[in-house]
Amino acid sequence: MTQTAAPSLWRHGDFLRYWASRAVTMIGSSVTAVALPVLIYQLTGSPALTSALMATSTLSMAFFGLAGGVLGDRFDRRRIMIAADLVSASAIASLVIAHVAGVLTLPHVYAAAFASASAAVLFDGSSAGALPSLVGRLRLPDANARIWGTQGVLEVAMPAAAGLALAIWSPATLLVVDVLSFLGSLLLVRAIRTALNGVRDRAAPVTPTVLWADLREGLHFLRRHPTLWPLAMVAFFGAGSAAALLGLIVPWADRVLGVGTSGWRFGLLFGGWAAGAFAASLVMPRLSRRFGAIRLAQVLFPVMTVLLGVLSRLDRYGPALAVYVTYAVLHVLVISATVTYRMQVIPEQLLSRVSTASRTISWGGGATLGVLLSGQVASRAGVPTALVVVALANGCAALLTWVPALRRAAPTASHAECG
Repeated sequence: MTQTAAPSLWRHGDFLRYWASRAVTMIGSSVTAVALPVLIYQLTGSPALTSALMATSTLSMAFFGLAGGVLGDRFDRRRIMIAADLVSASAIASLVIAHVAGVLTLPHVYAAAFASASAAVLFDGSSAGALPSLVGRLRLPDANARIWGTQGVLEVAMPAAAGLALAIWSPATLLVVDVLSFLGSLLLVRAIRTALNGVRDRAAPVTPTVLWADLREGLHFLRRHPTLWPLAMVAFFGAGSAAALLGLIVPWADRVLGVGTSGWRFGLLFGGWAAGAFAASLVMPRLSRRFGAIRLAQVLFPVMTVLLGVLSRLDRYGPALAVYVTYAVLHVLVISATVTYRMQVIPEQLLSRVSTASRTISWGGGATLGVLLSGQVASRAGVPTALVVVALANGCAALLTWVPALRRAAPTASHAECG
């Protein structure tokens, strides 16, 4: 008996709406990722305060990551995603309005960035469980590759365009793009017809006790899982190093590479990460199926550590950009493969909780410590020394990939539910 091939994801209407919502959000987020740190650096001239902007995102994960997972598994994921987009649009719009009124302050920038990032955490808590509901688990590698590939293209083009635009407009003015992107995402998510939650037991009333039990159930699953828990520890240090590097981009560009804080070369530094992400998305499905996420992490984390060590010694733009993009390819390849692996092994009713618990450990914990520590080191000892610290953190991740549980792990994901 032959199986009928599943129709292309590009002909899957609800996947296209989901994909488009992520794409338009990424357009705005890519612009804001350039504009906000430049805004703070122009206001303060401080690497520590500029790097601390990244902490508004990582702290939001620490504060709301677990809650986002519980809400995504218990309530309507579509409504949560729509509400989150609305909050993000309002927060960024408040910066534009304050700029036009001439009353924009540094605390306002941090507060709005934190509010938008917190809403994004709640969005992602529901989004993590929504995609498997849309496409089925067997098609997750292809679906994630399409989403991340599209985002990679946008994240290459948009930061370069934003860098050029900064020579004409102020950073605060460019934030209008982000406001419009959140509103576009809201409308696209609202148009998705497929249910984004599986069947739930609604007999018990939803009380704080029930929500707390949900949270404990997700954490218990993660803590007892033979591979997801050690991978979360790897991600703690891996995310810490990656976030620290991204938080140092503006002072690195200005003080080490000498390209300033605007122009196409400056924009390419932000776009270089996305170029790496796009390249990783092209090969991730095939490599993930052939070698498995765990084996990829064991091989590539040591290579990334060497690359970061080399990067700390470079002060010429061309070689530094090449090493930076290579590191980005490997980092995103490992992260996208492990995220897909995680989606495949977690039961559907726990998807949001366990996914966000893992991200809370890596992004909320590791990344927060990474950006705060690297920013302080950069201010006191210089950016190159801070990059050495980034390399050491990545080295810790490389060592952890070889703990006994991961050495004994099966090469590819196995799961009870497929389709």
